[in-house]
Amino acid sequence: SMPKPIYSYSILIFMALKNSKTGSLPVSEIYNFMTEHFPYFKTAPDGWKNSVRHNLSLNKCFEKVENKSGSSSRKGCLWALNPAKIDKMQEELQKWKRK
Repeated sequence: SMPKPIYSYSILIFMALKNSKTGSLPVSEIYNFMTEHFPYFKTAPDGWKNSVRHNLSLNKCFEKVENKSGSSSRKGCLWALNPAKIDKMQEELQKWKRK
């Protein structure tokens, strides 16, 4: 099976949000980003999704944003980066890349 990515969950979420066109994503798209870029998650035990949700709710770097697409039928909110924390996350990412 694939090796686990070296990055923390918060960094993986940060990458997903930074790579998105709008800067915000529903949780399902964050999962998609992770499985596409880190094949480990395709076969990993399901617990990792809980870890992602846990990080989104507790980490001050992420914030819930209103789903402005007007399709209120789609439940679930969008997640975005907290603008005040982007530099801190960017530094963190560089640290991980140097490891």
